[in-house]
Amino acid sequence: MKKIMMGVLGTLMAFSVCGCTNDSTPLPAPDTSQFPLYVEPNDAKYEFGFSQMVTPYFKGNVIYNETVLLTKEKGNISGKLQYAPVKILSVRDYTWKKEYASSEYSVSGNVITPTENSTLPYLLAENFVGVNIPEPYREVDALTNLETDWMKMAGTIYTESPLLYGNQISVSYVYDVADVNTKEFARYTASGFPKLKAKLNAGENVKMVITGDSIAEGCSSSKKYNHEPFMDNWFDQITQGLNEKYGGNVVAENLAVGGKTSEWGAESTQTAAIVAEKPDMLMVHFGVNDAGAGFSADKYYEYIEKIINDVQGRLPECEIMLIKAFPPISVSYDYSVMEAYWKKLDALAKENKGVYTLDMFTPGITMLKTKKYMDVTANGINHLNDFSSRLYSMNILSALIEY
Repeated sequence: MKKIMMGVLGTLMAFSVCGCTNDSTPLPAPDTSQFPLYVEPNDAKYEFGFSQMVTPYFKGNVIYNETVLLTKEKGNISGKLQYAPVKILSVRDYTWKKEYASSEYSVSGNVITPTENSTLPYLLAENFVGVNIPEPYREVDALTNLETDWMKMAGTIYTESPLLYGNQISVSYVYDVADVNTKEFARYTASGFPKLKAKLNAGENVKMVITGDSIAEGCSSSKKYNHEPFMDNWFDQITQGLNEKYGGNVVAENLAVGGKTSEWGAESTQTAAIVAEKPDMLMVHFGVNDAGAGFSADKYYEYIEKIINDVQGRLPECEIMLIKAFPPISVSYDYSVMEAYWKKLDALAKENKGVYTLDMFTPGITMLKTKKYMDVTANGINHLNDFSSRLYSMNILSALIEY
């Protein structure tokens, strides 16, 4: 993707969780009416199959395998979780296979810190800007080896190697539902797509298609790049999740191509390829490369509108999901440009029947107010890691499944 500059489970950790005020008056029970998957903290345990992978954490109170890249800065090593854990269920490596003993870390608020002699991995803060990168990683002018190569790009590093994802830890924990803003996430009752939902609920055959950029294509999911834990990309996860919920009648075709912009997506060849698949729903994911290419919001609107018109002009029953992308790194991208794009998507959704938006940008921005970008990226610039990819799955499934 092009860039633009901007100045800008098992082992439990001991926690003191008190259900009382300073005067020993019991606290009221949490309001769990918006959290149908809520479990009592004492009953929570680590288990991680497909359900835990894609079920929206914001429908309950347990987050599985949230990624953190512990960082050493000014002599201290630490990382931040989204929320302050009520109970730690497990801390593991990026493969989800190796579990760290509770004696290897401590947690205070939402900050996790390795203890003395801990084996938890970490990087130096200076590594993120290309200083003192450890072996065997090598600086190059163009990535040719996904195991070793990195390059400087717009004030940060760009790499598809294990330098970043291989040093991220995966933390599973119970959180306080009072800390999550559920309004930032999709809701089944307000997301739209009535025709699609009717077909899903009736057990009819459904076809989904996606067009877009590398994030839509599935870069840098671990399965696509052939490394552990070999997790499917988010579009494939959504397809599987819908099949498990609605009886296995959903098929999908991914027409996204890395590095492409909405201008490419609006080409007649591309829209014809979409129409040829006869989808019931089209997902459209452009914006990150458009920002890199310097497209104005009006030009972005023009291209997305052409995609809508070309597809619905020939497939009037096709509903369209316009996805506001998860934010890339702020030192390389101007968020105000992307916010202008998203306003155009909102306008298109209002102007066109059967067109709706799905917002990954807002919850992403909220997350990055607490966590650093290197916690949730695989390439340091704009690609999701397995955790942020799962956030797409969770949010989109929340729009299409009533939990």
